[in-house]
Amino acid sequence: MEKKLLIMEQDCQVSIHLEQFFDSFFSVSSFNNGLQGLVKTIELKPEVIILDNSLLNIDSLDLCRQIRQSVNAIIMVIGKTITEERIIEYYEAGADDVIVFPINYKILLYKIKSKLSRSHLTQPKEEQVDNIIKYGNFTLNRNTYKTYYNKVEYAFTKKEFSILWTLVKHQDEIVTRAELLKVVWSYDHFDDDRMIDTHLNRMRKKLKQYNINLTIKTVWGIGYKLQIGEPVVEDVVSLP
Repeated sequence: MEKKLLIMEQDCQVSIHLEQFFDSFFSVSSFNNGLQGLVKTIELKPEVIILDNSLLNIDSLDLCRQIRQSVNAIIMVIGKTITEERIIEYYEAGADDVIVFPINYKILLYKIKSKLSRSHLTQPKEEQVDNIIKYGNFTLNRNTYKTYYNKVEYAFTKKEFSILWTLVKHQDEIVTRAELLKVVWSYDHFDDDRMIDTHLNRMRKKLKQYNINLTIKTVWGIGYKLQIGEPVVEDVVSLP
């Protein structure tokens, strides 16, 4: 499957040149609006993101942090003028590389390829055999729709299991409300946004009741994220 590359670039000419060059190697999406770019990042979950240091509608450094918290992607920051202090802040925010103009696109491509290859080799192997997936001590078996924690079976409904499966499959990433709605629709065929709240509230009570050390965290304005530990509400840029 072709890997996805998402560009957030304020300068239209630079954006066009990047799109034209990388179109032969990736499925490319481009945005000059940082908020739109963040929304599409969460929806598309690209493997690579090229982020302009000089976006107008949002601080690019803050956006870099948001992206790193939202998806597991390679983040390449580019800019015409970036101070040494700012470069260090980008690395602290989760950027994989910071490149100052002029940019050699061919070298940029091979930097990305190298990071993709290394990311694949060093990525922790998610234990998934056939339809079995794990997250810490939490195990889901989609063949039997059974859920285990510390090897003890716990009861969840089929809908709850499917939501859990989606969250675990995208562990350490944010799953949008729309994605979870699709999971519920596949059973009920009922377009009701409140169903998600009902299911999630019931699931949170069960996790607490069963003493399962997992939390379904709400990321306001975007969606939900599974994490190990106590509940935390994460403030992010609200969607328009």
